[in-house]
Amino acid sequence: MKNKIFNSIVVIVSSCIFLSFFLFTKGLNSLIKELKTLNASWILLAVILMLLFWVFEMLALYIITKTFYKTSNLLIKSFKFEMIGQFFGAVTPFSAGSHPAQLYAMIESEIPAGIAGSILMIKFIIHQAINIVILALSFLFKFNYFNSRINYFLYFCISGLVVHVMIMIFAILFSINDKITKNILIFIFKVLKKFRLIKNTECTYKKIEIELENFHKNASLITKNIKMCIYASIFTFLQWITFFSIPYCIYRSFGFNSADILTMITAQIFLINFMAIIPLPGAVGGAEGGFYLIYSLFFKSDTIITAIFIWRILTYYSSIAIGSIFTLVLPNSNLKKNKN
Repeated sequence: MKNKIFNSIVVIVSSCIFLSFFLFTKGLNSLIKELKTLNASWILLAVILMLLFWVFEMLALYIITKTFYKTSNLLIKSFKFEMIGQFFGAVTPFSAGSHPAQLYAMIESEIPAGIAGSILMIKFIIHQAINIVILALSFLFKFNYFNSRINYFLYFCISGLVVHVMIMIFAILFSINDKITKNILIFIFKVLKKFRLIKNTECTYKKIEIELENFHKNASLITKNIKMCIYASIFTFLQWITFFSIPYCIYRSFGFNSADILTMITAQIFLINFMAIIPLPGAVGGAEGGFYLIYSLFFKSDTIITAIFIWRILTYYSSIAIGSIFTLVLPNSNLKKNKN
């Protein structure tokens, strides 16, 4: 209950800051007037791309889960796990709450903790690998274009890339090295015990240690399920391509057409890479500033603020809105049904 209250506060405060910035910058009447002039077809396409972003990630999770654990209504459950992850990823720094929340939801759906952890770790490794490949291709084809036009662009790119690579290395080590996993687990339990946040520490640790053995056994199966990895990688790639294409749709909705779609997609790839180093929920502040810095190359000065407003509504606040239904509303409904 406390976590839900805290997350609700985070969402409300973030939304208020977001709306206040745009209202004071553009003014309500000016913002509404400009929104009415946009091409609705391109905005609708942007909405569809955001829906596909969720669907493709759900399919990647579904493919991996189906390989390791058979359960009823898995496709529907996978979408629920996906949207819960979207919500907690949006309201926590570095999206750190996404996987723990998904793990909890999967365990609540009676998927064993060790198997659920393996599923999420494999999905995360594939996710990071695809991200790094996409980023590397962007460096190869479009780095010089942006570096020659944006100050300190090289430093932003390197810092983001270092974060992605370090996370990838840690995830792989965590998956294949049980000693590292156990040492991390022991440290966490010592902290929990010190602050009296957990009872029966030894008993709880033994139960989780058994699940960890299953976790490492299942995680090692990634090399024996190449077909699964290929399908999950394809869905992950499609997921990000749809997401990265959203700014181009927003750009076209203003009636602009001079910039090509590849350059616009690459701009979004570099922006998301930069956002990875911002230690705030949804990279608040850094995301808007980064969009302004990069996309000022394409948008006119009197339209860039409105473009940021639409982009954040579609790519960030929509995840909070839809994810909150699965996180805050549906669990309470299910609880009431069970009591009845």
